[in-house]
Amino acid sequence: MFHLDRIQQRLFIAMALIIAVLSGILIYDNNLAGPDIRPVADPTGSPEPSVSVTAQPNDSVISIIKVYITGAVRHPGVITLEEGDRLADAIELAGGALPDADLDRVNLAQRVRDEGMYHIPKVGEEATPIVTEHPGAGGNNGTGSGSGKVNINTADQKTLETLPGIGPVKARNIIKYREENGPFKSIEEIMNVSGIGEKTFEGLKDMICTS
Repeated sequence: MFHLDRIQQRLFIAMALIIAVLSGILIYDNNLAGPDIRPVADPTGSPEPSVSVTAQPNDSVISIIKVYITGAVRHPGVITLEEGDRLADAIELAGGALPDADLDRVNLAQRVRDEGMYHIPKVGEEATPIVTEHPGAGGNNGTGSGSGKVNINTADQKTLETLPGIGPVKARNIIKYREENGPFKSIEEIMNVSGIGEKTFEGLKDMICTS
């Protein structure tokens, strides 16, 4: 009996040694592999921040217009501009004014209109009405009316002064009015200009137009 107890004790000690050795090997391998790093969940449970992208608005659409410029410019003809451009821009795109251009007789700050006709006079040139013709106006197979009426939306001061009852002061008032209020929508609107009443209008209504 005593002999068997000694054998069991030795077996128990041997197993304990084996277990100790195996445990040491496992601990050594884990140290070589490095620490076990795992993502830790946010205890608050808040979602990760997202990046929002704001759509950029589309570029504004540019309106293209065409005007006919004649007279003392290097390249008279049809000029392509953007809506809101001035007569000075049209002259520049037409190659610039010629040396003998009388720019004092035109309003360079005037906004040009689509299908408008603008004449740049020469020094000493006799003032002539500026006629803006639109396709389909009047007869002549849609080529324009050719009425010879003064367009009060585009005429310069000298041309306006050719109208009956319109002197330098009233001509300047007409130009000032359309610069401040935009183009005349009807010929009757000219009576809103300072110094022009019904009597003056009756004398020139058959000689003016707005387009």
